[in-house]
Amino acid sequence: MIIITLDGVAASGKSTLARMLAHEFHYYYVCSGLLYRTVAYLLIHEFGYTESTVAHVDTKDIAACFDPSIFEYVYDEKHGEHVLFKGCDITAALKDSFIDKIASITSVNVYVRHFITEIQHALAEKYNIVTDGRDVGSVVFPHAQVKFYITAAIEMRAKRWLLDQKKHGHEYTLQQAVEKLADRDERDRERAVGPLIIPEGAIVVDNSTMSLQETFEVMVKEVKKALQE
Repeated sequence: MIIITLDGVAASGKSTLARMLAHEFHYYYVCSGLLYRTVAYLLIHEFGYTESTVAHVDTKDIAACFDPSIFEYVYDEKHGEHVLFKGCDITAALKDSFIDKIASITSVNVYVRHFITEIQHALAEKYNIVTDGRDVGSVVFPHAQVKFYITAAIEMRAKRWLLDQKKHGHEYTLQQAVEKLADRDERDRERAVGPLIIPEGAIVVDNSTMSLQETFEVMVKEVKKALQE
């Protein structure tokens, strides 16, 4: 099976580019961020944790979040990625700023990372996959056939982030956006478990001066070249 990984800084376009690559090559897209938000959402809404208690989660509750009899991650080109829990599609509820905040707490839990890595590995045994995250090329799939590290100048990422936030009705100044991303970058790079690094053998793509389409075209060429070798 073929594995393509995209690591990189926040607001660099990783997820959008990963979806585009998956569609281009007819691969299965595995959104690691959605899986981490799933745990955060379920621990709060199904298991009664709060923002102050979620840092100390019982391992059995983490395991219960991913009980295969009630949890399923699904992807198809037409409908994209979805998470089903107890037969209900909870995907829309995962795209929430509070859940993002909780996910930043739970994502450093060793057991959370273990279970999510197991899911990613299981999907990679069934499909050719494209996956994005902070450590997918360095930790989860260190032997992936194609690895990318996506980056851009923080001011450019801040402008893109502002546009995305505006779509969801959130207003920030450019300075606030820069500060938020700088803080996120520091946390991602300094965290004890799975820190953000450039994976060994990764193709570094700086899209500070490139459009999304231009970035995508560069990456498609690199994938085709790598798979022909």
